[in-house]
Amino acid sequence: MTIAREGWMAELIRWVEDEVPVSYGRFGLGAGSLEPEEEGQSGVMLAEPGGLALDGVELESGANTARVRMEAWDSEPLDAPGEPWTQAGQIVYLSSYGIAQVSGIGYSPSGQKLLIGPPFCAYGLRAYTGQVRMEPAPWDDSELEAVEESFLLRFWPLADAAAPALRSESEARGLAAARMRELVPLPPGAQAPRPEQWPALRPHPRPDPATLVMRYAPGTDHLEPVPPAGSQAPDEAWRRVEEVLGDLRYDLLGNLPNHVESWSRSRLEHYAARLRVDRRVGRELNPDDAPTMVLKASDVRTVLIGPDPGHSGRAWVWGKDDDAYAEVLSVDRQIVARDPIRGNSLLTGIVTILRNEDDHVEVRAATAAEAARVSTVERLRG
Repeated sequence: MTIAREGWMAELIRWVEDEVPVSYGRFGLGAGSLEPEEEGQSGVMLAEPGGLALDGVELESGANTARVRMEAWDSEPLDAPGEPWTQAGQIVYLSSYGIAQVSGIGYSPSGQKLLIGPPFCAYGLRAYTGQVRMEPAPWDDSELEAVEESFLLRFWPLADAAAPALRSESEARGLAAARMRELVPLPPGAQAPRPEQWPALRPHPRPDPATLVMRYAPGTDHLEPVPPAGSQAPDEAWRRVEEVLGDLRYDLLGNLPNHVESWSRSRLEHYAARLRVDRRVGRELNPDDAPTMVLKASDVRTVLIGPDPGHSGRAWVWGKDDDAYAEVLSVDRQIVARDPIRGNSLLTGIVTILRNEDDHVEVRAATAAEAARVSTVERLRG
C-alpha cells in the first residue's frame, strides 16, 4: 500500500495484531513504559499535555478486551484507512526502544512486538477505533455488553531524537530517555529518518508472518507453576519439549531455560511463540541478510540501553588472527591487542543487536547512521 507524498511514497513496512484485556477502561501501549510527568488527553490516548508520550501511553476502551492492529510506516500515511475506522487521536511518540507492544493494565505483555523503526526517535502515532462487538451480558440476557473493541495504531518516523539523550549517556536510562522531550516541539524542517539510512525502516524481502501470540482468556493462567521434580516421566517430558519447540531448539542463542522439561504444554507454547516473535524482529532488523555472529551479551557495550534488539554498540572479541570476523566487525574495526602465546587477537568493531536470548546476542555490522551514535558517545566520553 503506497500513498503519494511530495515526491515520496509512504509505504507500510510491517504490521502485527494482538489482543489484550481492558482494565478500569484502559489498556497500555509501550515497551518498558515510563510514567508521564502529567496526564493530558488526545482522543482515546491519555498522553502528556501537548500530545506527547515517552515510551508508553494508555488508551481508553469501554469493552472487556481490545483487539489491536499496529502498523509501522516509513513516512506519514496521509490517506485514512477507510471503513470501519474512525480517527481517535494523534500524538508524538518518543521511543527509546523502537519496538511497541500492548498489554492490559496490570498484566504482562503477551509477547507480540512491532518493530516501528530505530530506537531513540520521535514517531507520529495516530489512533483509530473500529467495530465494537456486543454480546448478551452474563448477568442479564436482555442487556448487551461490549465484549471487544478494535483499534488501529499507525506509527511513522518524525525525527532522530537521540542527540539530547546521547549528551546524557552517563545518566540512568530513564533520565537519558526523558531528555528526548527536549526535541519537542520539533523544529521547522526537521528531517525524518529515511529507510536508506536505517534498516529498521525497510521491509524484509521475505518477511516472517506476524501471527497472534496468544488470545487473552479471563481466568486462564497460561504460565502454570513448575511441577515437582520427578512428577512425570523424563522421556515423556522431553518429547513434549521437542514437539512444541521443534526447529527452534537449533537456533537458540544460549541454553534452554532451567527445568524446561517440567513445563506444561501451554507454557512451552507461549515460550515458543516469544522465540518466534524475537526471531522475526531480528530478521526485520537485518533486511539485507548481512552476516551475523553470536556473542555473549557482556561482550557488547551498547549506547544508552541494552543490549536490546535494535541498539548498537562496540563489540570486543578474541579471534584466531587479525582477520577473524571481518564481515561482522567491519565498522571502525580495530586490533586492540595480540596474544603471542596463543596467537590470537583482540578485535573490536561497532555492531547492531538483532536478538538477545539467555545472555547471548546475535549481531551484524552497524550501518553508518547506527554507528554514528556509538562514535558520538565515545568522543564525548574521551
